[in-house]
Amino acid sequence: MQINLSSSFDKCWDVLPQVSRSFALCIKMLPKPIDNQIMVSYLIFRLIDTVEDSNIEKKSKKLYFQEIIRVFSKKLSQENLEEFKLKLLKNINCTYEKVLLEIIPLLHEAFFSFPHKIRKRILYWAKEMAKGMYKFQFSLIKTIEDQNKYSYYVAGVVGYLFTDLIYLNKKVTYSTYRRLLLYANHFGLALQKINILRDVAKDIYENRYYWPEELLKKYGIDYKKLFSVKYRKKAMRVAAELIIDTKKYLHDSIKYIMELPSKEVGLRLFCLIPLFMAIESFIKILQSNDLFNVNSIVKISREQVFEIVNFATSVASSNEKVVEWFNKKMIDLEKEVININKY
Repeated sequence: MQINLSSSFDKCWDVLPQVSRSFALCIKMLPKPIDNQIMVSYLIFRLIDTVEDSNIEKKSKKLYFQEIIRVFSKKLSQENLEEFKLKLLKNINCTYEKVLLEIIPLLHEAFFSFPHKIRKRILYWAKEMAKGMYKFQFSLIKTIEDQNKYSYYVAGVVGYLFTDLIYLNKKVTYSTYRRLLLYANHFGLALQKINILRDVAKDIYENRYYWPEELLKKYGIDYKKLFSVKYRKKAMRVAAELIIDTKKYLHDSIKYIMELPSKEVGLRLFCLIPLFMAIESFIKILQSNDLFNVNSIVKISREQVFEIVNFATSVASSNEKVVEWFNKKMIDLEKEVININKY
């Protein structure tokens, strides 16, 4: 069965917002052909993430991770791809990810349309992600360093891949590429650690535990006590320490963006929009006092998303304006830390 390459990309783009609306928005800001490369990379990474989140027995996940890497390591027949797709659909519990599993043959076709050097870097970082996700199936996040390692595997690798791709596509010079690599991991960590802070109630409800156990013990609490009003002051003190830890990664994320050429607005918007959205939504949830309320969904509205995109577009080419916004938000974040310590 012959697959039309153009329709393969079209279908992948159609699926992207179904697995991540916010990421789809950012990827569309990228120049060609990086937009297609990042879109396909993201969907491959989401396949790995789908296995991680599934109810497959932990030890068996390694085989699934290896099989995903194998499938994207060489050209396969449509029969083999269909067989692999059906295997995943049968054995993995799915919600919205089902649409992703169903387009595996199309995703494979799109991936193999890229030059070898591009496929090689995507696959390198996919292997790194899969290796880390499997490792953390058996490792608890006990320390902040453990949290950093986990964040590297799920988000830092994306920072490195993006940096590789913009260099391979000649959007930055080699000297700029080397400077970007200094901050690439921390850019990914900044976004991931904000998500871990913001989504703690939802994560724990879904049996995912990303706050360091040793930090909880420092304040004499555990995950169950995080949700108790009786221990709210201690829980917020833990949050304050995690905010302070995250701030240094946020500062490095701004340094990363400032290294991107000012004329490459699309590259900058890809980085600025998720950063703006993450910081704005996190400050909002702190101000709402609903950090530990699993029944309260605090998120920025569509109107606010539209405002953020417009604002990011207006300041993207100006390091001065970006830093001005960032410094203001860091002051807002510092105020929340002070309020927490007064709690």
